[in-house]
Amino acid sequence: MAKVKTPSFIIDVEIKGKNRDFLNIESELEINRVIYNTSLGEYLKREKQMKRTKRYKKLVRISRAIKSHLARNCNKEKMEYFQNEQKNISEEFKKLREEFGLTEYSMHEYIKEVRNHFNGKINSIIAQKTATRAWNTIKQKLFGKAKKVVFVKRGEMDSFEGKNNETGWRFKNGKIISNDVLLDLKVKEMDIYLKEAFHLLNSQQTFQYKNKDGETVTDFFRVKYVRILKRVIRGTVRYYAQLVCTGYPPIKKDRKTGQVKYPLGKGPLGTDIGTSSIAISSTSKVLLKNLAENIKKVENVQREIRLYNRKLDRSKRATNPQNYDEASRTRKGKKQWKFSNNYKKLKAQLKEIYRKLALYRKFSHQYEVNRMVILGDRFFVEEMNFKALQKRAKKTEVSEKTGKYKRKKRFGKTIARRSPSAFVSLLSRKVTALDGTFIKVKTSSFKASQYDHKADKCKKKELKERWHIFDDGTKVQRDLYSAFLLMNSDLLGLKCDRETCLNTFEQFLTFHEEEIKKIENDNEVILNSGIKLKAKKTAGCAV
Repeated sequence: MAKVKTPSFIIDVEIKGKNRDFLNIESELEINRVIYNTSLGEYLKREKQMKRTKRYKKLVRISRAIKSHLARNCNKEKMEYFQNEQKNISEEFKKLREEFGLTEYSMHEYIKEVRNHFNGKINSIIAQKTATRAWNTIKQKLFGKAKKVVFVKRGEMDSFEGKNNETGWRFKNGKIISNDVLLDLKVKEMDIYLKEAFHLLNSQQTFQYKNKDGETVTDFFRVKYVRILKRVIRGTVRYYAQLVCTGYPPIKKDRKTGQVKYPLGKGPLGTDIGTSSIAISSTSKVLLKNLAENIKKVENVQREIRLYNRKLDRSKRATNPQNYDEASRTRKGKKQWKFSNNYKKLKAQLKEIYRKLALYRKFSHQYEVNRMVILGDRFFVEEMNFKALQKRAKKTEVSEKTGKYKRKKRFGKTIARRSPSAFVSLLSRKVTALDGTFIKVKTSSFKASQYDHKADKCKKKELKERWHIFDDGTKVQRDLYSAFLLMNSDLLGLKCDRETCLNTFEQFLTFHEEEIKKIENDNEVILNSGIKLKAKKTAGCAV
């Protein structure tokens, strides 16, 4: 039976306790690390045994042949035949994995002995969830999404969790309970959000949501399970309890007035999101912004990160000269590494920098989302496969201008720094929690970057073309125009409504000119926008 998915949110609260309480947490973290590594090692053994069989090798050959036939774009009948064959092969692979115990629940039985080795110190449900965590890791390798798996080193396991709020670590009456030990939570007196969240849980208030079939379901707020988390903040180890709850998060209210701080607006809103910037079009204004703009405050951090990585590399080479050859390349084969105390200190400092960057990015996304929700209640966003954009290009190409090989690098670093996918998921949760409509539009069928509503036809553009020019000479920024077309899509988000576009285009042009002038006057650099800014004058020299 498939698991029923319900809307969820997380309450993150720091734990108050004594040293012995934290030692118990550390002990459980270490036991879960052993269970995780043992499960992962057993999965790898079973995978190796499976890949030795003739049956597996035959299925791989057939699978490759089917993929090559599908890539040739055969006629409709042949395509359907090979697609059916591909499904049959997938079923055969599934049966083979089940025979060799490469399933999630087969490991739950195996880890009973591992848990008994530690005298049943941790709850069986928590041990099973850790084994499931190992399955999710090996699954990436089995299905070709990862080349290898990584075992967790001693002291680096940072979390464990259960499956329900009835056994093991659980939340009850505002406290965390484990083996008759009560742990308090640090809740600030002025934290209205946390107090309201706890009130929803304690009073078990009801909420409504729509399931996969579109039916309205009534449920009540409750804690699904508790996750214990270890964090190192500014060199200090702190422990947190994450309460994974059923329902929608409480809406933030103003401390003085008690009213909703960011109420949902009215009207449609189109959002064209890129790897580094976002374009917004609504009935009241248009916006063109960089993603994670607050990171500009720490631009020098990227240089600092590079310097830290160089220091770490020099230290590692100095303490492990036997692992490098005469050309300073890492030797092949099994190696033993030794790290100095200075290396460990530098690594901790670098980790702290990355933690701060993640917080800046999160706060910046939250700020932009709050600005967006007050502009409309129907959001249309283009679907983007950001994970595919991170990968290097597979095809090797030669530049016609230079005759040299083109770089295979794509948008990996940009996506890592700006995190557009996290922005979309945050916006989706916020709009849904406020009873708004959030629709993801298919890029391939909608073609927002190619459609011309005046000529009523599509025209392909190169990536470097950042402006859309109409037949009458009108020029608009490409991303803002895409957001405008998305705003005027039909209710299902399948295609653009041309009549609505014609009626609202003049208003859009007015907002468009205001936004472009604002960007030019503020001399704000919008990445990949094509907006040319005036060079700044510096004292003592002409520019």
